[in-house]
Amino acid sequence: MSLDLSQFMDVDIQKIRLHATPFALLALHPAYKLDMELVERHYLILQKELHPDRFAHKSASESQTAQMMTSWINRAYTTLKDPVLRAEALLRIAGCSITDEKTAGDSDLLSEIMEWRQKLQLLESEPAYKEFCHELQHSIKTCEENFHQAWETRNQQTLQAHYLRLCYLIKTLKQAQQHTIKAAAVVGA
Repeated sequence: MSLDLSQFMDVDIQKIRLHATPFALLALHPAYKLDMELVERHYLILQKELHPDRFAHKSASESQTAQMMTSWINRAYTTLKDPVLRAEALLRIAGCSITDEKTAGDSDLLSEIMEWRQKLQLLESEPAYKEFCHELQHSIKTCEENFHQAWETRNQQTLQAHYLRLCYLIKTLKQAQQHTIKAAAVVGA
């Protein structure tokens, strides 16, 4: 099967991109929980169909369109692989704003964030680090499940709350991973 991009030459392809979600670009139903093997399979099929070698003997316009579509497919794939970016894409579909303005008003979230960061600063051993990461990953999984449930009910306020929590939890996990790198560098020096 080969894509015939000549049918798109009279269409303003940029207007299509404005309305195409990462899910639509990879022919997937919008959802937080995705079969990542299916995501990758769709991505690879599209990459193969849009490969520059397939357009070497086509018009310059068709070649440019294929390159542009490949770029969109790459961004869609990157978005869907990342839990925070995937959540943001779903928030856009649901018509929610994507800001962290509401963090300041959520004292429970602020307390939780400060507690995680304080625990991180107090880590002094490898077993403590492993336990911290295990607890944090469990909290992330719970938050992802809560986001999924909120998506299923399309509850915008709950979606935004779980999105913000997910952002902070994942950011804290990344900081924890860098924390051990710094500690290992000091020990090895």
